[in-house]
Amino acid sequence: MALKQAGVEPPGPLKGDKTIYLLEGGEDVQPEDYFTDFLRSPAAYGEMKELCPWFFDAETGKALVAPNEVHQMLEWGVNTLLKRQVDEFSTEVPIPEIVAHLMKGGGVVLSGKFRLKNRTLNHIVSLAGFVTGKNEDITHFIIDDPYGNFRTDYKDQHGNNIRITRDEFIAIFNPTGNEGVKWAHLLS
Repeated sequence: MALKQAGVEPPGPLKGDKTIYLLEGGEDVQPEDYFTDFLRSPAAYGEMKELCPWFFDAETGKALVAPNEVHQMLEWGVNTLLKRQVDEFSTEVPIPEIVAHLMKGGGVVLSGKFRLKNRTLNHIVSLAGFVTGKNEDITHFIIDDPYGNFRTDYKDQHGNNIRITRDEFIAIFNPTGNEGVKWAHLLS
């Protein structure tokens, strides 16, 4: 979502329709699924061992998480597949910088903690926009969520243009409760 918002064609071998991609086995998949498969490849595990060795058990050498769950690997994967610097990830992006990047036509991916029934879902979404009030202060942010609408425990699978208040934005996105900075992938 954020790549498209930034005007970047998602990575993957094209097959006819530009929204459908072909995996090595021949089956059609969405760009997100192609990207996930790439991030679960042996090459990605090898790269994660170099970039993020703390995600491996010291005794067994086994990965503690899959590469598609590690922000540094998401950045590496996008940039590797597109063969250029498109994604810049940081855990300390000031909120005004996130807004300015969005206003320049860039894409933004945010990481947060969403309620799902009686547990918390660690999840990423695309920031699609924002709404300002009378004083030009941001009153709401607009997110696109590939899972659907978190307000319905994802029973509603339409996740485009979900409005959240500024207070919800501060509470949901990492680091939660921080009014100054957020974890963000800035895509351009």
